[in-house]
Amino acid sequence: MSDRMPPARLAELVSAGCYGSVLVLAALSVIGVSEVALGHGAELVAGVGLATWLAHLFAALLGGHARRPEPLRRSEVVRAVVDGSPILASTVLPAIVLLFGRLDLISDTAARIAAIVVAIVQLFAIGAFVAGAAPVPPAARWTFAAATAGIGVTVVALTVLLGH
Repeated sequence: MSDRMPPARLAELVSAGCYGSVLVLAALSVIGVSEVALGHGAELVAGVGLATWLAHLFAALLGGHARRPEPLRRSEVVRAVVDGSPILASTVLPAIVLLFGRLDLISDTAARIAAIVVAIVQLFAIGAFVAGAAPVPPAARWTFAAATAGIGVTVVALTVLLGH
């Protein structure tokens, strides 16, 4: 048996991390400097992550029950919890940066900008991780990582434009 994680399982974790990072960016797009100052920015980002993770958990468990109409085993519930955990993890650093603004460790404007940069870097890192698994030259990996971040930002921009 291989020490590596099965590709389907890895895909679940990557998908959840990407989804969480895109949703964090979408949340950050509606957070103003005044919300950072009041602490609402960090709360919104954390709340979006928690709500999305709960929705993911609900959907995964319901889907698992549809695949196998027997009561779900504990191991299946734990797997669903873990598979969605990158959604929660993707909110941690941006929320901490926003909290730094709330605590006046950095300016509110700098906190908002830094949180956006952190979320974009997270998307870039996910792209770099995925590209690292492909047998391609290093330059192609970085191009793929940059394209991943760019597409994620584009999705957020379209979401925000269509939602307003």
